[in-house]
Amino acid sequence: MKAPPVWITAAAVALALPTAAYPQTDINIIAFAPGFAWADMFGPSGTDKTAKLRAFEAANDITVTIEFADEETARQKVLLDLVNRTGTYDLVLLGSDGAVQTFSYAGYLEPLDDLVSTATEYFDPDAVYPQFLDANRVDGRLWALPYYSFGAGVIYRKDIFERYGITEFPGTTTELEEVLATIKAGLEADGITDVHPLTMRGAPGEEPSLDLSGFVYAYAGYPAWFEGGAITPDQIKETNAKPIFTGDFRDGFETFVNWSKAYGPDGIATHTWVDMMNLYGAGQAAVLMPSAINGFAALGGTENEAVATHTAFAPSPVGPSGKPVQSFWTFSIGVSAFSDNKDAAFKTLAFLTGEQAMQGFAETIGWPYSTFPSITHGDVLSTRWPADMLAQIEASYEQANPRYFPYIPELNAFMDRIGTAASEAISGSQTTDEALEELQAWAVQRMERARYYD
Repeated sequence: MKAPPVWITAAAVALALPTAAYPQTDINIIAFAPGFAWADMFGPSGTDKTAKLRAFEAANDITVTIEFADEETARQKVLLDLVNRTGTYDLVLLGSDGAVQTFSYAGYLEPLDDLVSTATEYFDPDAVYPQFLDANRVDGRLWALPYYSFGAGVIYRKDIFERYGITEFPGTTTELEEVLATIKAGLEADGITDVHPLTMRGAPGEEPSLDLSGFVYAYAGYPAWFEGGAITPDQIKETNAKPIFTGDFRDGFETFVNWSKAYGPDGIATHTWVDMMNLYGAGQAAVLMPSAINGFAALGGTENEAVATHTAFAPSPVGPSGKPVQSFWTFSIGVSAFSDNKDAAFKTLAFLTGEQAMQGFAETIGWPYSTFPSITHGDVLSTRWPADMLAQIEASYEQANPRYFPYIPELNAFMDRIGTAASEAISGSQTTDEALEELQAWAVQRMERARYYD
């Protein structure tokens, strides 16, 4: 007979002995999305600890407390806690699109490389898709572990495509633009005004930059922010690489802007990922890209029968460079450099991002994404989703270059300015050339102020 897992045995012992015999280490976490993130740990409300979490606490003499807030508030709380070095939160919400890079360079995060071996019973790095760990490495060191994560892809309505004579999803951006034009003309001819060929996100701030940079990569064939494709501070300094936002960056930026204006809904210049999700879920878009995960989020709550029945997934289209449009992100959690309990914090982090936790995510949320191949191919997801879709999603990880944008200390600031420039160009408050020239001037000044070219 197989022995019970160690955490069950420890939980049983802990329940049988006086509480005073087990002094607890308090670990505090800040995150967003209660009822979604760790729903199998904290319940639908985000405040009710489940037996799984209590067993972990008992086995390790740790008390886990999580504070949920809306995404913007959570990020602000992380920033304030780290900048002020207060250590209120032992585990902090990050993200591989700016926070990991900016905060690690600033010395606000604890490097995890030496801690990984202390909690292998919960987290085995060799069992994770390597791209998701690589996205959280800066300057050769690991700074965060990924929870839910995704690669690029497209969600689209097969019934709308078929209505206008399109039998398969196009494989290139050139072909996709032709398809979007065909759908637009068809919708207009049929007098359908509440359905749009495309939904993307164009709100001011950092949000469009993840996807927009993926367009830039597909059109230029490399991370075209700095001369020569420099992506680290050392590379920029060694080669004296200047920003090129009016150079090779332009084609991908312009395509993102033009597609948003020509094929997106009114108001797309203010749309976040929530808006693109809701628009698709309401049946008002034929294509959602390149962050297909937001389409799967829409499927989970849609009341539109056509969306539920006729949605399909396709790989991200390939740009003129031969590289696919990218959109790669990890919901990452790191250990604060100012935590008083770093070992216990990491053990908690390993538990919350390990295979057991991600299995729980698959069971409670059901999206066809996981950081572990064993779960991608496991019974839960393979029963719910077609095998070819799971294979295509897995291929999107393997084909991804997490560094399709630079990993520099200023990344948060750059993401904000790039997204805002795109939003202004989409809204028409600036032309594409004006937006890029202003972005170029800001970038040169920002890099000079940081003394990259001394």
